[in-house]
Amino acid sequence: MEKHTHTDDTTPPDCFRMEELEMFQSFESQILVDINYYLWLNQAESEEETPLRFLYALELVFDSNETLLLSSGEDTEAIRIINAASLVDTAKQLQSLHGKVLIQRVSAVAQSIWQGAAGKLLEGIHLSRNEAGLYRNDAMLFDFGNKRILLQLSEREGLELGEYE
Repeated sequence: MEKHTHTDDTTPPDCFRMEELEMFQSFESQILVDINYYLWLNQAESEEETPLRFLYALELVFDSNETLLLSSGEDTEAIRIINAASLVDTAKQLQSLHGKVLIQRVSAVAQSIWQGAAGKLLEGIHLSRNEAGLYRNDAMLFDFGNKRILLQLSEREGLELGEYE
């Protein structure tokens, strides 16, 4: 599982590092071709409880065959760029710990929120800044021109998506 700690990195934990910002820029002006959700399924302890289910990771696939994989991480304190190996490792660890699959991949390209974005050019990824001018890692706005989608940390757990007007 990926950590946000680098011994020579002075970036605060609530901000994106320079290499992450550069990666975001590399996806701008590419066409979004597929979207996948990775849901964390946490079974209830008793019959009366509702199972917990939240968006653990979002995968955006572009026409260059490159993917941007974003996760709330296990601590759900920041949006992080992760790689597929990290996602698989987390899923395997959870499965061995709990004896069942807890992370499920779901195709989201047909979801209504992505209508108007799939097949379109990503014009930009917008981030908010803190008082020091660093880019915060609690939310990001995907700009597809006529369609804008906000990805942010959920107040409870995981990630949350919404249309941005």
